[in-house]
Amino acid sequence: MKILKKLKLGDFLIIVVLLIISFTPFYMLHNQEKADDQIIGIVKINNREVKRLSLAKDQKWRYQKNGRINIVQIKKHKIRVIDANCKDQVCVKEGWKSESGDTIVCLPHKFLIELKNKNQIDDNK
Repeated sequence: MKILKKLKLGDFLIIVVLLIISFTPFYMLHNQEKADDQIIGIVKINNREVKRLSLAKDQKWRYQKNGRINIVQIKKHKIRVIDANCKDQVCVKEGWKSESGDTIVCLPHKFLIELKNKNQIDDNK
């Protein structure tokens, strides 16, 4: 109790500011996790949108047309192509993607997955 009596108003202000600063990383991390729920994988074939996949839900999705097959997996807010019947397999080798702006491309199939935050998507296109 003697220590509290010796503290002045400025000391309390410094303590409060330090406490606020110390909890800022937790707040930012929490908001980042919420933003992860808002990431959408936009699948395009020949530059035409064919599907939107939310990274918030674990799932598999298969695209098959004209003998071209791409199988997409979403797990723990990340996306990847797990199988494709193209020769080079670059899309499969790219691995997991999770950030807005990331892309996965299969050139032989003209298959593109572009990750965007929901608030970056222009629905007028």
